[in-house]
Amino acid sequence: MNLDSTAVARSSLFYVLVIALATSVSCSCPAAPSITSISPTSTTAGGDPVELTINGDNFLSTSTVDINGILTPSFVNSHQLIATIPAAATAQPGTLNVLVLNPPGSGSSPGSIGGGITTTSNSTCAGNNSNAVSFTVNPDSVSN
Repeated sequence: MNLDSTAVARSSLFYVLVIALATSVSCSCPAAPSITSISPTSTTAGGDPVELTINGDNFLSTSTVDINGILTPSFVNSHQLIATIPAAATAQPGTLNVLVLNPPGSGSSPGSIGGGITTTSNSTCAGNNSNAVSFTVNPDSVSN
């Protein structure tokens, strides 16, 4: 039996196309971080640097903290970060916004096709920002 090579190639291409179209693969990116509380919530102007504990959800080991500039926090776990607010940021009374930023990354999801063929789908994810929480810098109660 002599097979036409063009017919075999078309048949193989059709088979691969059917598998690709029949495969359903979903992909998810990490959720946005969320701040539930900070401690302490305030300090006095003109003091030393402040160690700030940030509690919440969906923190990553690559998360950063924005308090008048980007800080690299210590990652405790997906629910807690510790960042140090520099003394320069608390030199004057006012309110500072605290944000947790999850950087852009990628998500992937494995899938399978009948017959034991495994596929992986990758996608690029945008970065996510948390809700803003206020940190208060109170005036120094000692007047000169």
